[in-house]
Amino acid sequence: MYNQQAAELILKERDIFPSAPTESGAEIVQLLNNSFVLEMFFRITQLYHFKNFIFYISERLDLKNKDSQEFFHDFWTYFPLAPNWIITREHNVAFPMMQLISTPSLVMIFTTDRDDPIMEVAAQSLRGIRWLKTIFILFPSLKSRDFDSSLESFAHFKAEIKDIYDWAWSKQFLNTLLVTIRDNVFVLDPYPTPSIVNKTGVWRAEDFFEKYAKNMKGYVVRTPILYDLPRVFKSDRPSKTFEQTNIHGTSGNLFMGFLEFVNATLLDTSVNMTTDYLNMTNLLDLVSQGVYETLIHSFTEITTKFVVGYSYPIEINDVCIMVPYRNQSPADQYMREALEENVWLLIILFTLYIAVAIWLCSPLRPRDFSAAFLQSICTLTYSAPTFILRTPTLRMRYLYIVLAIMGIVTSNMYVSRMTSYFTSAPPPRQVNTVQDVVEANLRIQMLAVEHERMVQSPRQYPASYMRQLDLVDKRMLGPTSRAIQHLLRPIFRLTDICEGPFYHVFPMHLDSHLRSSMTEYIMIAQQAGLMDHWKREAFWEAVHLHRIQVHLTDEQPMALGLSFFSSVLHTWTFGLLLSGLAFAAEMKWHKHVTHKRRPIIGLTRKPRSFLRRFIQL
Repeated sequence: MYNQQAAELILKERDIFPSAPTESGAEIVQLLNNSFVLEMFFRITQLYHFKNFIFYISERLDLKNKDSQEFFHDFWTYFPLAPNWIITREHNVAFPMMQLISTPSLVMIFTTDRDDPIMEVAAQSLRGIRWLKTIFILFPSLKSRDFDSSLESFAHFKAEIKDIYDWAWSKQFLNTLLVTIRDNVFVLDPYPTPSIVNKTGVWRAEDFFEKYAKNMKGYVVRTPILYDLPRVFKSDRPSKTFEQTNIHGTSGNLFMGFLEFVNATLLDTSVNMTTDYLNMTNLLDLVSQGVYETLIHSFTEITTKFVVGYSYPIEINDVCIMVPYRNQSPADQYMREALEENVWLLIILFTLYIAVAIWLCSPLRPRDFSAAFLQSICTLTYSAPTFILRTPTLRMRYLYIVLAIMGIVTSNMYVSRMTSYFTSAPPPRQVNTVQDVVEANLRIQMLAVEHERMVQSPRQYPASYMRQLDLVDKRMLGPTSRAIQHLLRPIFRLTDICEGPFYHVFPMHLDSHLRSSMTEYIMIAQQAGLMDHWKREAFWEAVHLHRIQVHLTDEQPMALGLSFFSSVLHTWTFGLLLSGLAFAAEMKWHKHVTHKRRPIIGLTRKPRSFLRRFIQL
């Protein structure tokens, strides 16, 4: 059944490929060992279980000769039910293969040399999925077929293989295998520099398509390192003894960690630049032109014009406008911060002292300490009950009166201070919308790329708002966003004037050999919480290196301390002394007046003085 089906497929496919004569009129003869190639395909498929087979066949090859028919007949015999695509330059696919196939898939490119038109067809068709396992089947030129007969022929044969692999690496075909005449098999070891390894006669299916990116063996990644606080910035030397690099910042730490993760090295190309200012647009153009594979500088997707691909997202950010923060009173903190902590402690101890005093002086039996403690609290808060004025002993009346005076002083002082806080003017409304910015006449600083994006949305950003914008460079905006988070009272706040969300990414080509490893490392760093750690570390590194300065402001309400209470106690004691003297004088005057009006009796007992009676009381 399988043989019949294979024969039918060959009959249907063979008529769409015309024969391609050479310049001399003779057809190119195919020289591959079909059984060897099919045996290799079969072993690799058993290992990776491919679901799709994609053939890119050069127009210079003849598919109507006997060898071609035998090859496809045997192929469909080996894989009778596997979906396959046969693509030539004349019979191309209108859509990228990325949209049509699923993994795992095996790509086979039948070519004659690196300048074969099918090579470019395959590169364009496989854009975005060039990491698929790919086998180049090379049919060399006449000069190279007898490579073992002369050194010149061997040199041509070697050069053709090198050209194929140079092209494949330049297009970032990452998992490749080359098969050519006389059962020769070659693979590419790309790190630290691309080198071709001959596997002829000693190959195994397990040896093909190794994940070389796990260890790049010191592969050099070229990138400039410019001033981009807080993402990337440099110091003259490591700021800590255990550090091995002078590169700091969130993106800088992430990138250096990635290079260590894959055993690669960094080459700073900014030493040859005349300026250290970061122009991200120009750098992205250099990446798109292939000058750099990637950059240590990350960027928010708003700054790119889609001229280059990018890595797995580091973060997802909104781009919002920051405006000055209008001051307002933190009313929720006043209840606690009106008095210092030692004053609160003194009041608590004083309450216990008064409770013990009341308990000792109480004439009631049995004595109740809980009632004395509650009475102490009520007295200090100026909520003494009226029945205490009718107590039968003068000493208790005097004690309650003294405590009531203290309660009036402490409670009124605290309540008056709270009243001064809460009767202040209500906080002004914060700037939050486009219209608020216009009404407040605020000047907004932003980058040119952000301004260009806002210009494209005139309904969201009217002309009156656009006149409030000033274009500045990155150096002026660097320290602001991170530094305000560490101030005691923020002087800026984010508004609702936002765009996004946007990806925060590294620039990178769509088929870059760094993509897979970097994606893995970014996910590890995010799950381990390293991104949050590097954000905090970047700020303190910038402070340590004097790239930014932190000015701490202390504008909290001043709490009342013991020094204030000492003046109150001195005044209260002096008042008590004066009031006591006045009371004694009044009693003495009252005694004198009543004594003059009383009739004189010789045997009358001499009355005791007021002071002696008060002491006995």
